[in-house]
Amino acid sequence: MMIVRTWKSLPRLVRFMLRNAAIGIVAGWIFLGMLLWADVGGLYSLMAHSRFGHIALFLLMGGFAVTFGAAGVSSAVLLGHEFEEDNTPDNASKAPVTELEPALLKVPAKR
Repeated sequence: MMIVRTWKSLPRLVRFMLRNAAIGIVAGWIFLGMLLWADVGGLYSLMAHSRFGHIALFLLMGGFAVTFGAAGVSSAVLLGHEFEEDNTPDNASKAPVTELEPALLKVPAKR
């Protein structure tokens, strides 16, 4: 319950970015898993027979997370996905709205 309350207290833009970044990261890790399962270029064999295979996997996961997470957010923004409509306003929408009025200045005429 605490996680849901914390999630709802975040601004909608942050929730939008985090959700799409998580989708991109998961998609990237699935793609990495498929690459390792298919042993493309002998990558899995090289990592399995190396003493530092776990470090290589960690670095690959980080690289795929950064790349696909950014791709997930940017594709959601560029495709024009709107924010989901929810009835609970976030903290940013509670700010008072004031109408702007132009400021009138008196300028002396120079001739």
